[in-house]
Amino acid sequence: MTEFADDQKTAERARAAALLLLEAGDRLVASRLSFPVRNYKVVLGVYSWWRLVNRTSSAVLMLVDNGYAAPEVAPLMRNIFNHAYAIDWLVDNGEAAVDALVSVGADEREKLQGWLDRTGWSIAAQYRAEIDAHTAANPEPARDAAGELRHKRLKDELGNFAILLERYGSADIYPVYKHLSGMSHTSVQTASAYLAQDASSGDVQIRSVAVDLGYADVIQLTIALLQAAHVFSPLLDGDPLRPAVDQALADLGLEGLQLVPARTP
Repeated sequence: MTEFADDQKTAERARAAALLLLEAGDRLVASRLSFPVRNYKVVLGVYSWWRLVNRTSSAVLMLVDNGYAAPEVAPLMRNIFNHAYAIDWLVDNGEAAVDALVSVGADEREKLQGWLDRTGWSIAAQYRAEIDAHTAANPEPARDAAGELRHKRLKDELGNFAILLERYGSADIYPVYKHLSGMSHTSVQTASAYLAQDASSGDVQIRSVAVDLGYADVIQLTIALLQAAHVFSPLLDGDPLRPAVDQALADLGLEGLQLVPARTP
């Protein structure tokens, strides 16, 4: 396997592979998706996350091409990074993961409704009624003790990316996510992103653009695109993205790479 270097040559190869995957994805969407009916709940959820990874990657490439750097693209990269692993999580856990995702969504709606109440929004009562009506029409499925334990564990994994990565033996890449998170919130990284210190005088100078931190964004989004396509494609009849995935891996010299680690029990 070829090691990735943070240099222009590697970034150009990664960009070409990314465009190959993005074009294959666009062709797939333009056609009629076909998949076994038994998989529809999982496939539909994975489709939206896969499409988000693709569209957001396209956005990052456009931003990079127009001179935007790490602080501007970090929130998008964070989203790409997170969703690429979440896709595998959803497929690995099937309908149990769909149930956990729905439950997390219900929890978030309750939190929002609480804030609407506390801050005096006039729509709070209407939103409460909508939540209650949705809950009545879509009750939580019955679960035994083991099922409830698994349900809680899956919700925890979905809500905490560090836990999810641990389940895939990938805790060592969590620092990448933390780095992207630091540039996605109010932080010392964003407060200093457009400043530079003169090496000789020590004076701080303002910059109109952020310091270019290299080619990692293009390389990382290409790996995420590969992961997302690799997991999504087998859910569809004919594994339609496989030729593009295999070609991208060959072009990058990564044949035989395990794109997503196996989940631990």
